[in-house]
Amino acid sequence: MKYLSKGLPLRRSGETLIISHCGKEYELTGERASIWVNGRCGFDAAIGGSQYTALQDLAGQGLAEISVDTDSDSLFRLMVNCVICPVKDKAVAILWNPLERRLWIWLTKAGLRLTIAELVFLIENDIKPAAKLLGDHNRQALTEAIYTAETIPDGILESRMEQSPARDRTVRAIQSLLRNKRIFLI
Repeated sequence: MKYLSKGLPLRRSGETLIISHCGKEYELTGERASIWVNGRCGFDAAIGGSQYTALQDLAGQGLAEISVDTDSDSLFRLMVNCVICPVKDKAVAILWNPLERRLWIWLTKAGLRLTIAELVFLIENDIKPAAKLLGDHNRQALTEAIYTAETIPDGILESRMEQSPARDRTVRAIQSLLRNKRIFLI
């Protein structure tokens, strides 16, 4: 079993962890807080028993995505159900590899929230974050670059990008940004 934690940690007050998710604050303590923290920076394996119950509770609140599969496909599928958001403070991109830098630019300057499938598409097709595709005023141009007659039907882009040769390296780069706390998931 794999899972990802969703939300942004706001503060810790003693044993209580405060998480913001979709405009609401959640107080997590004990096992629930520990499980959420373990899945915050990447994909984690749930152990079972009472932890499984706590994880199901987090998923019910929208604070986790769970997959019973553990293969590389499941990691992509977990992320399909998440919105990737950059952390607002300044990032130090000097130590990042070129793919992480490119993804960071897309995530911070695209003018809209991009899904993991959209990011894989951009990487697979070597679409660089050029000025004509960035910013609020270029949302339509970016959307038209990604969604064509072949990719616009519901679920098609996700299905195609699950089989993409760029999928695994894009997911690894997103994992790295998660581990470095440059992004969070909602």
